[in-house]
Amino acid sequence: MTPRAPLAFVSLILIAGAVLLILFTLLAGAVDRNPTNRFYFLEADTSGLGNAAETSRWTFWGSCMVMEGANACPGVSPAYPFDPNRNFDTDMSFG
Repeated sequence: MTPRAPLAFVSLILIAGAVLLILFTLLAGAVDRNPTNRFYFLEADTSGLGNAAETSRWTFWGSCMVMEGANACPGVSPAYPFDPNRNFDTDMSFG
């Protein structure tokens, strides 16, 4: 056994963990089951915006409401932009 074998094994475990987390992120807005409906990129208090829920979460597939601690994503679509003005149909200034 070479001295690099343990390092290769650790690298393989880290890569497998990264792939698993990427899959959870991709499934977060597409599948409405636990645990994938609890993954998100950002959570924000959007209660002051016109068409937004009190708390919104951005996933890979869209902006979601929070219901009972889980994401509720109506009308999901891929490549959803992170643009609060367009996401909530408002002309408020964010800065």
